[in-house]
Amino acid sequence: MANQVFGPIARKLGTSAEVLGTNTRVDPVWLTSDERASGHMAVRSEEGRLLRISLERGTDNELYDGDVLAYDGEVALVVRATPADLLIVTPRTPLQWGVAGYQLGNLHRALRFGESAIMTPYDPMVIDLLDRLGVPHERCETPFVGQRLGAYSGHSH
Repeated sequence: MANQVFGPIARKLGTSAEVLGTNTRVDPVWLTSDERASGHMAVRSEEGRLLRISLERGTDNELYDGDVLAYDGEVALVVRATPADLLIVTPRTPLQWGVAGYQLGNLHRALRFGESAIMTPYDPMVIDLLDRLGVPHERCETPFVGQRLGAYSGHSH
């Protein structure tokens, strides 16, 4: 299977928790946040397997950490989120959540939302902004995961 070409993968098989047994060997497919948001690409797994991915257009064509792309009964090709240099923004009050969301959105920052934090790629300008607003944050190397929200309607300049 190491030199095998898979694809085009048209759909996810499910999550590793749903699809795989405990003895399944996983061959990770490391993808950045931007790559996981794209439904069309060619990538190599950690062990060198080539995958061509062409997901159908639709509401959920994003790849998530843990998605199974291919499985031959022994080895599964599973999406893994590549760590990135991020700011983890942890507003303490509803006002801080609103102000941080407004300001980061106004800067057209890439954002991911969790239950208690907003993630955005590291940028010294954003640190300065958050410091001036008094919004807590920390820099760390971690996968850029969480809920990604798009604009409600078309956006142009």
